[in-house]
Amino acid sequence: MLKQNESKQVADSVLSVSNLSVTFDVTGRKAEAVTGIDFSIPKGRTLGLVGESGSGKSVTSLALMQLLDPRISAVSGSVNLNSKELLGLNEKSMQQIRGSEIAMIFQEPMTSLNPVYTIGNQVVEALLAHKRIGTNAAVSEAIKVLSDVGIADAQSMLKRYPHELSGGMKQRVMIAMAIICKPQLLIADEPTTALDVTVQAQILDLLQALQKEYGMSILFITHDLGVIAEVAHEVCVMYAGRIVEKASTAELFKSPRHPYTEALLKSVPLLTGERKRLFSIEGSVPSIFEHPHGCNFQDRCKYTFERCIKEEPELNQVTPAHFCACWR
Repeated sequence: MLKQNESKQVADSVLSVSNLSVTFDVTGRKAEAVTGIDFSIPKGRTLGLVGESGSGKSVTSLALMQLLDPRISAVSGSVNLNSKELLGLNEKSMQQIRGSEIAMIFQEPMTSLNPVYTIGNQVVEALLAHKRIGTNAAVSEAIKVLSDVGIADAQSMLKRYPHELSGGMKQRVMIAMAIICKPQLLIADEPTTALDVTVQAQILDLLQALQKEYGMSILFITHDLGVIAEVAHEVCVMYAGRIVEKASTAELFKSPRHPYTEALLKSVPLLTGERKRLFSIEGSVPSIFEHPHGCNFQDRCKYTFERCIKEEPELNQVTPAHFCACWR
């Protein structure tokens, strides 16, 4: 049952996700990739979804957009966008929502753009697909949005092809395509992973500036806690398909409650202080085919005791705005 303050946050949210689960059928074997997760994102706020590779972050984003192949995947629960339930909508209805109300920036700008079409064709196409607008007006809007994302000579950019652009420029183009219809929710799936540190910082600053200008809510998916500290208002930590901790960014970094979150924070390299061997979490995320009984983190946790092996902990409230799934 939701607490009173959490219920209010859900009511005020652009996106509210409840009991979302994703199961894949792999040659007759059931693989549970995401299990019963809940979160919400208020208007104009950023939720960080963090965890190591294999934790279910990208599967979650694809499920929200209904981009998973229904022939091999089963998605259940509730995905509510501005009081509109998305799960169960047909593909035609989802095509109208994708890009206009909810948009996504994928993690590989090098491969996300179509190499045989100009940048202008690809940016304008997104606008023409969702708005009643003439081609000339669409081109003018495309130039404006490309300028908004920091491309100096936006008009000449329309005639260029993806192979002519750097990784940072490609990512700016991807952001322009995502925001050109002014969606209320932007999903950014590892948007800076393939970029060098300087360009990464520019893209993060850009997303924050655009959020203020357009009033967007953002779901920011990453494995990088340094990025989360800079961009997110609230954080959900995922492990083996479940959310194991949820708190404001400041609270999470100040007082992590789950052993996995503690371990992730210890794994971040520091630029100051005594030089010492970088901490690493022993073991690996359990297979999606074989989740252990009890807590999924039990084999890698130094605090494991008998109850952790027998019972799976639920996400419980430990402070008014801090939730943790741990028997300790």
